[in-house]
Amino acid sequence: MFSPHPDDECLACGGTILRKKRAGVSVKIVHMTDGQAAVHGNLMTRRELKERRRKEALNAATVLGVVESDTYFLDYEDGRLSEYSAVAAQRVSQILELERPEEVFIPYAHEPVSLAADHVATTKIINAALLHIGRRVIVWEYPVWFWMHWPWVAVWQGGRPIVKTRAVVSNSFEALFGARALADLRYSVDISDVLDLKRAALAQHRSQMEQIISDPRWLTLGQIANGEFLALFYHQREFFRRSEFPLN
Repeated sequence: MFSPHPDDECLACGGTILRKKRAGVSVKIVHMTDGQAAVHGNLMTRRELKERRRKEALNAATVLGVVESDTYFLDYEDGRLSEYSAVAAQRVSQILELERPEEVFIPYAHEPVSLAADHVATTKIINAALLHIGRRVIVWEYPVWFWMHWPWVAVWQGGRPIVKTRAVVSNSFEALFGARALADLRYSVDISDVLDLKRAALAQHRSQMEQIISDPRWLTLGQIANGEFLALFYHQREFFRRSEFPLN
């Protein structure tokens, strides 16, 4: 599972990872960036935030049933992953050759670049690595910031929103007002029996889920779109687009 930032693995695939681990499947998590650019109003140094987010990711992995030795941290700079595309593709190719997965989970190809540049870069990097190794793999694309459009969240985001109204409007047009999800995300995993554990895993990402410093500049996932965004990941199903690589 390739995660652009620590927490994306829980948001998009936490329940699926739990279901796979219960079935005895080997699961590896690869965090592409170091998470140091989270929007917390410079209330913590980038180094402190990077170290915190790594520890949070390991705690979350433990809840998901993934041991530390099955978790990779590539530590490319948060927010600038595309600048490391060539070297990152080489590193990912090495991981794929070593682990030889039957399936890989990557961000949905239609994540909005304005909100999720590292997600878009992750998908391009993994696709380049898959092309390099040339071995057939089932690819599951998962949405995160793609959901930031109507009808999943309200268009009007208020006076001082984390995500601006114009971005939601733009995303809504790009996503064809929900039609793209119906056309592409045709596969889902029922996670109702592990939803509480998914919540517990996501809660380990405290810097993203809690205002750990009492200051209004410390922003959390629950504040995005008045809570509508985070609520999307607490549904009883996780959605994916399926393909095989190399493409036929």
